Amino acid sequence: MTSATKNVSEQTRSRLLNAAREAFSQQGFQGATVREICRRAETNVASVNYHFGSKDGLLAEALNFGQLKALQMANVKAGKNPEMRLQLFIRDFMSMLLDEKTPSSQCRIMARELADPTPALDKIVREAIAPLHEFLGDLVREILDNNAGGGKTSEAELRRCVHSILGQCLFYRHSHPVLQRLHPKLRYDGKEIDAIAGHIADFSLAGIKRITGS
Repeated sequence: MTSATKNVSEQTRSRLLNAAREAFSQQGFQGATVREICRRAETNVASVNYHFGSKDGLLAEALNFGQLKALQMANVKAGKNPEMRLQLFIRDFMSMLLDEKTPSSQCRIMARELADPTPALDKIVREAIAPLHEFLGDLVREILDNNAGGGKTSEAELRRCVHSILGQCLFYRHSHPVLQRLHPKLRYDGKEIDAIAGHIADFSLAGIKRITGS
């Protein structure tokens, strides 16, 4: 393979990945056809098998949750105050879910799979959702234990807190079509996303304090 041919091949592969992430996030794994993905990538349908072996192989490559992992790593380095880190996490996570200017198609694929599961969900849970729950669980446990004055937080209580926080975040993604109809002027711009994230953080922290009696 010549250098020029290799470059063209890499460009085609990159276009397929970008098109697949966009299509999977909008239509789900079942709804996004190979033909539609290739149309968006401006290439022929045989290129999916050539570069990825199958549609499943394309999905496996498209589901690279590096941005989500980077968010978690940056959060760990942000400071020692767990309440501040929770606020920061919610803000960054909501930006990834909602910001149309800097969309995270992987997060949207994840959100779509939660609402309408396909065979891809096992991989998403293993590589993205389980690590995210573990990360957020550690953070929430620290807040709970600090507010409880050294008391022991049960695993069930911790799990419910994590689910409540993520449930609030994902609501704004899943319910966007309904919310637009209820509030036609609603736009997920930077100001609105910050306001939503701030509300979720305040609401969650107040709930944690109520649970611990502080």
